[in-house]
Amino acid sequence: MPIFYIDGESRGNEQNSLPRNARIAIAYADSSDTIEPGKFRIYWQPIGDRTNNEAEYYALLKALALITERWADKATGRIQGGIGEILIRSDSQLVVNQVNGEWRVEDSKLIELSEEARDSSKKLGRVKLEWVPREENYAGLWLEGKLKPLSIERIRG
Repeated sequence: MPIFYIDGESRGNEQNSLPRNARIAIAYADSSDTIEPGKFRIYWQPIGDRTNNEAEYYALLKALALITERWADKATGRIQGGIGEILIRSDSQLVVNQVNGEWRVEDSKLIELSEEARDSSKKLGRVKLEWVPREENYAGLWLEGKLKPLSIERIRG
């Protein structure tokens, strides 16, 4: 089962008077059976002036876009048959619980992002989003400089 860990951070988020500097990271491994931190592929992207919560959502949306690009059938938009379930893990309880429909979305900026994530997940089918503690989020560990992955690729656009 392919596995993705996602995270977003926003530096300057605590200072309302200055623009924030946010970026996202996605850690990808071919299989969730045996997690070897050094074998992750990291995809990252600066996303500009965004809050922490927005950055978390942008990381999820980018992971869903990568899944679509790599495994979705061009005609149906669904994950192709032989792939099985794809797992996405995040340490953001807010994002996981809002997208999974367990918490209401009240922030106007996040309503659109959560709807887009839900719609994309439904269209793909067989995508499971689950929460993990911060210390088990390999994308977050990379953002903190605590993970040396197999490869690092900056996402363009």
